Amino acid sequence: MPTKVIRLDEDAIAISLKYGKTPSEGIRSMEAKLLEIDQSAKPIDMKALEKMIRSCVRDELEVLSRGY
Repeated sequence: MPTKVIRLDEDAIAISLKYGKTPSEGIRSMEAKLLEIDQSAKPIDMKALEKMIRSCVRDELEVLSRGY
């Protein structure tokens, strides 16, 4: 694989070394983890979210109307 010389901040190098033996391996590992997270994320069910928000607001309004 062709290589290229680039400048990295010291903190970026330290972070990448937490994920691999070399900065390149660390960056590849981080990309794999990000892709895994993106693929495992479930789409948001807007109807269910709306129902939960309405329920929370209704509960809080009941608490406020009772005077704590």
